[in-house]
Amino acid sequence: MEEKRVKTKKVVKRRLKLKGVLFLMLFFALFFLVVNYLLKVEIKHIGVTGNTYAKDSAIIASSELTEDVSFLGFSENKTCEKINSNPLIKSCKIVRKLGFKVEIKVEENVPLFYYVNENSTVLSNGDRIDGTNTFGLPRLINNVTEKVLEEFVDRLSNIKSDIIHSISEIEYAPSASEDGKLIDEERFMMIMNDGNTVYINNKKMNILNSYDKIYASIGEEKGTFNFDCDFDNYLFTRYEEGV
Repeated sequence: MEEKRVKTKKVVKRRLKLKGVLFLMLFFALFFLVVNYLLKVEIKHIGVTGNTYAKDSAIIASSELTEDVSFLGFSENKTCEKINSNPLIKSCKIVRKLGFKVEIKVEENVPLFYYVNENSTVLSNGDRIDGTNTFGLPRLINNVTEKVLEEFVDRLSNIKSDIIHSISEIEYAPSASEDGKLIDEERFMMIMNDGNTVYINNKKMNILNSYDKIYASIGEEKGTFNFDCDFDNYLFTRYEEGV
């Protein structure tokens, strides 16, 4: 009889490489120490960019960030929520930078004019800030219907800041026919700082962005610009002598 062959398997013993284990232990130890350090290190500097009207100090105060706060110990979203509570702030972004510096980037709701009847500053998003005219803005001196005012704010928010600041006073001045029939309910009169008068409506508001160029084309004369016309050759009427 033939003998049965018994199959045997070789058992391979896997040996852990001691150097590899030590390297991993050292790596995790260093990683833990670095993370622990970063969680404890404090903010070295807080900066603000993108703001013209909201003060740096007010933005930083609303953020509740100080140089005692851990560099990684605060939430960017929650911090921006606090900053956005300021009506002048439209949007916010927090950037952590090298050297443990924090930069707060903001976009503003721009103050457009001071509404005398409400004793408030009207912002580019339509919100109001109660109080005095602290930004040196043009003054809207009479009442405007809410529908017309809403579009006026929307159109004026697209006008360059230096042009807005060249306006001294705004008066709502809808035009009407001799028999009292309303012609243009969106018409405004603006007194400019240079002494000129401008008539304009919401539809033609974008012409204001070219005001400096248009005025320069007529020299040093003073008068009234009618930008509310339905054609592109805007009327200019010189003031009478002595006015």
